[in-house]
Amino acid sequence: MSSISSNIQRELKRANKSRIQWRMNEIQYRLVKGEKDKDIMRTVLLSERNYYKYKKKIALQLEEIQKERTDSAIWLEVQTLKDRMSNLYHALFDRIQHPHTKTSDLSNLVSTAESIAINILKLESASITAIKQSNLILENHIKTQLPSRSKYQPELPKIVYNNNNTSKNKNNSDIIYND
Repeated sequence: MSSISSNIQRELKRANKSRIQWRMNEIQYRLVKGEKDKDIMRTVLLSERNYYKYKKKIALQLEEIQKERTDSAIWLEVQTLKDRMSNLYHALFDRIQHPHTKTSDLSNLVSTAESIAINILKLESASITAIKQSNLILENHIKTQLPSRSKYQPELPKIVYNNNNTSKNKNNSDIIYND
């Protein structure tokens, strides 16, 4: 008898979750269409309090999605900038070593190459710092999610920054996720 009631309770929870998800999707759809709050409340059959609670959840979900997209776009732009600066540095290096380069141009070329090298190192350092910070955030998040007696706690994944120079002109930088 208790297994029947637990099954009924489980099904009611599933139905309730799907109803809540439907309402949130419907609210989001109608907000995007530009409908007024009062009209949406009437259509979805929600009280004002619950409507604004759902609206806040939707806003938080959209904010999280936007943050993730922004972080990945910034990461891509930094990597692109580092690659372009490396290419400029190599072109300047080749120009400096070229036998037909005027000695009067060498001081400008060398100072520009030095400036580019310093900026590449700064970007590299910022990338490593960001990876270390993301490791800490990930570790703290997993520790709060796992039970204190979990056997998986000591084996948390780590992001390792790996910079391999395989040839003179190629700079291979990889991020490895150790599981």
